Amino acid sequence: MHMTEYETTVVVRPDVGGDAIEATLDRVREAVRGRGGKLIAINHWGKKRLAYPIKKHARGVYVHAQYLGKADLVAEVERNLRISDTVLRFLTVKVAIDVDPNGREEQAYARPQYEVEEATAETHEPGLAGELHAAAEAGDEAVAGDSDEGADAAPPATEEEE
Repeated sequence: MHMTEYETTVVVRPDVGGDAIEATLDRVREAVRGRGGKLIAINHWGKKRLAYPIKKHARGVYVHAQYLGKADLVAEVERNLRISDTVLRFLTVKVAIDVDPNGREEQAYARPQYEVEEATAETHEPGLAGELHAAAEAGDEAVAGDSDEGADAAPPATEEEE
């Protein structure tokens, strides 16, 4: 029996804790399993700046889920995301049709350290946690594009003005 592969990217409010994010992901997991689908992977992309404010939030926590299932599975996953107060936006994309579920391995899920826990890890252990946080911040700037820094500064003087 072949299935269709889908990817859903979810933007969660940045002011909620890790338990609320995990509760939202549990709803996705239950929907996938309840409809006979197969969850391939859940990847946390971290907190990023949004291109425009959504519900007065300038940042959001991005989570990406890959799963296999039938068309009714997508409707159930999106229904669960739509009724969640923690979700700002979500987008589901069909990746492939007629995928053999036996040929796709499930990645083991490891709960990430959320922001409150990361701050504690950085102050006590500057190793990998600090490097990951710095990389995430650097990636955040690259995603955001042009920043507003220096927007109010005067342009450089030309030779005639000097």
